[in-house]
Amino acid sequence: MSNACVTHIGSLFLSEFRSKQPCITVGAILVIARTNSKPCFSPRTMNDDSRTTEFMDLFKPEPDTWAPLDPPPDITGTGFYVGTSGYYFEDWLGRFNPPKVTGKRLAGLSDEARADQDQLRFYQKYFPLVEINNTFYREPMLTNFVDIERRSRPATKYVVKVYRDISHTKRWEAETGKALMRNHITAVSPLVETGRFYSFLIQLEDRTIRNQERLDYFLAVASEAVRMKLDVHIEFRHNSWHNLYPLQALKDSGIGICNTEIPPVKYAFPLKAYATTEKGYVRYSGRNIQNWVPKGKQKTSKARIEARNARYDYLYSEPEMEERVEGQIELSQKASSVAVVYNNHYQIQAVLNAIQNMRRLNQGFRKIAGPGTGVRVP
Repeated sequence: MSNACVTHIGSLFLSEFRSKQPCITVGAILVIARTNSKPCFSPRTMNDDSRTTEFMDLFKPEPDTWAPLDPPPDITGTGFYVGTSGYYFEDWLGRFNPPKVTGKRLAGLSDEARADQDQLRFYQKYFPLVEINNTFYREPMLTNFVDIERRSRPATKYVVKVYRDISHTKRWEAETGKALMRNHITAVSPLVETGRFYSFLIQLEDRTIRNQERLDYFLAVASEAVRMKLDVHIEFRHNSWHNLYPLQALKDSGIGICNTEIPPVKYAFPLKAYATTEKGYVRYSGRNIQNWVPKGKQKTSKARIEARNARYDYLYSEPEMEERVEGQIELSQKASSVAVVYNNHYQIQAVLNAIQNMRRLNQGFRKIAGPGTGVRVP
């Protein structure tokens, strides 16, 4: 779809959504200044009665009654790529993915059913984009991405989260970070060579407060990839970064901003529709404020997994989905493509919200499309 068509869709879809607040311009990129306005999105709890029956019926299905979910429409022709953060979760087996089959039973499956046992292959039946997040915990390896590329559909796009020694460093040594980024660039080369690479993601800690040393460090590290014509997006989670100066610095350096939603803790970077490059990006981690900050220290792997799952245990309601899709359309007016990623992975809630997101976008496009509009519906 052309940029003109995307803008046309956005202007109609957002007739009641546009902010009355003043705007500031980051170069040629428009961002909406809502710093002093009320939050764009209202908090809800997991017990909100507005959540749909359809979602709640799918929320915790029994593994022995597994059936595949209805696939969402393909909307990649509109420039939107929707997916989840990660694709390999044990609690997705028997809920989203087919139950695990081993031994003699595996040999008795059809070719398609056997292929569906591969969680990445099955995931791609539903989503055109996946955010690889295990690279946050261990440095990415070329062999891993050779394997991922081999198992990928031609149109699948990948975001690769950078290793935590880059994003969560305490030393802020640019040369060290740049060397790590060069290793990342080598590792993802199979995706780059086949056109499947969307962007690197540098996700900052909630507690990372802005100062000049840190901004200079992230600009230097990200610029290693930009110099090789690879996209990088930075996810700021602390509201000290919510300022024109770092946004302009990203734009000037050809680095993207990842719009993000975390629970409404007092220091949270607000959810916006900002773009500093031609590729838009937005991530949703839920609004489970009760469990966002773990209580006490998790001393075992099991305790850490339980704390992680509790943190991302959130299902977006229908009204919340409507608001977020409106924001995505606004973002599409400033970028040629938009990646939409759900990080509320616990018990396939990210899957459900991502599918619903794609359906809502598709419904919006179909309502607008008609003779003479120039809008192409996939």
